[in-house]
Amino acid sequence: MAPAARWIAVALVALACAAAPALPRLVPVAQSTTGAKALADVARDSPEVGWSGEVRTQGSLDVPLEDSRFGGVARLLGEQNHLRVWWRDDEHWRVDRIRATGETDLVRSAALAVRWNYEQETVRVSTYPDVRLPDDNDILPPTLAARLLGSAGPSELSRLSARRVAGRSAAGLRLVPGDPASTIARVDTWVDEEARLPLRVEVYGAGDGRHPVLTSEVVELDPATPTWRQVGFRISPQADVRREATLDDVAGANAFAPFRLPGRVAGLDRRAAATGLGAVGIYGRGPTALLALSLRDGVAEDLSDQLARSRASREAGRSVALEVGPLSVLLVRGGDANFLLTGTVTPGTLRRAAGDLAREVVRTR
Repeated sequence: MAPAARWIAVALVALACAAAPALPRLVPVAQSTTGAKALADVARDSPEVGWSGEVRTQGSLDVPLEDSRFGGVARLLGEQNHLRVWWRDDEHWRVDRIRATGETDLVRSAALAVRWNYEQETVRVSTYPDVRLPDDNDILPPTLAARLLGSAGPSELSRLSARRVAGRSAAGLRLVPGDPASTIARVDTWVDEEARLPLRVEVYGAGDGRHPVLTSEVVELDPATPTWRQVGFRISPQADVRREATLDDVAGANAFAPFRLPGRVAGLDRRAAATGLGAVGIYGRGPTALLALSLRDGVAEDLSDQLARSRASREAGRSVALEVGPLSVLLVRGGDANFLLTGTVTPGTLRRAAGDLAREVVRTR
């Protein structure tokens, strides 16, 4: 081969290698004829589908809880998160949060939860609770889409154009909540019908339809179910291993607080999956969600001080309220009980819920 021909061949190979990652983006996406309700059903069932890959999330809400026991919620809703996922089904999975300084892993194996902190070399083992604070596994596209879309009515759903996500064709779906109590304007989701997985979710708050308040996207996908070894966790001999009673403060409140909350507040029914809960109530559906939980005096006082430092907070007597995008927060401190109410509902809905709790909560001991 002549020198000129050899250089042409090298140039062509180099060009092909450089263009290879971009080739999937150049292939037209496959448009889907699946109905909106059927696509929502796929999203609802997706937490039972096995897969692995990488997820990037981006929240834009400045939730003033960084220095409190609820700082993890502020991170999920206000920061960028890089997650590595191995998911067999809703009860067997591993989610690693990757940071520049290390990683924190959360593993679920049926009834057990294991949290490993790389930097501190600590392992905390607890029973996986019926109710808990939101965590990294809750903002993955499949779990987030299932929660928001699972109870949507046909009139709330419409189709969007397909787009390419993680190199795969994904059918578009839009949810516009019909409940006036909801503070979410819309949820846009793109579902890989072949893998039966939502790959991207965008959540928009009322008042700003241009920029999502939360985005979660699969950036790398392996649709094969991971092995048991991949979702497992081998504890380092140097790690400090401890067994804990609960995963977080919400789980602790439900297990130990001496209250039983009512089955309905502010016109919102307690979710069927949560009817066995005690001092924690999950009310509403999908994008109209309200969480109510009792707090110990010390926790309530610290949280009240944290919320009050925000310029957007409003104090009235022994209560403090805050609105951050579609998230409403109300902390009520009383003589017999302190209650934190929060969710994607209007502030008026939280106030009505607080009144219902004051009248109908039952002390169990």
